[in-house]
Amino acid sequence: MRNRILTFAGKFYFNRWTRRRSLTEMMVALQASGQKLQRRFGGCPDVPRNRQVLSHIVGIERWGQRRLRVALGDPFEMDEYDAYRPARETDWATLQTMFAETRRETIRLIGMIERAGVADMRVRHNMCGDLTIRGWLKYLLVHADAEALKMRS
Repeated sequence: MRNRILTFAGKFYFNRWTRRRSLTEMMVALQASGQKLQRRFGGCPDVPRNRQVLSHIVGIERWGQRRLRVALGDPFEMDEYDAYRPARETDWATLQTMFAETRRETIRLIGMIERAGVADMRVRHNMCGDLTIRGWLKYLLVHADAEALKMRS
């Protein structure tokens, strides 16, 4: 029952909210969020909790990129995000660089998806069910912003 509720709520929130948004609007939102987050990370100390949170953010965004690439023709794989998460011993400065590079890649993928004309394609999310590409972008945006609130400054 819990999974059905999460699936319904996730699809409703992420897909419905983005239905009238363009990919350009999503790109601008992700760019602005990325800049804000990079400033936040720069003001946070190198402590285990912050490394853990940032590693999680990077892993989820890389996993989400893998799902976005399905719209561009890559095969779908029902995997978890763990394989995309940086190693636990990754240092703070490297994690910050990884985040910046990962977010740039998400922005690059948006351009590719727009050129391919596949923004309305749906790709399965493990908990939320089938999300549109815009829904996936909203998920990545909300996830990173929410997780960053857990960091200690």
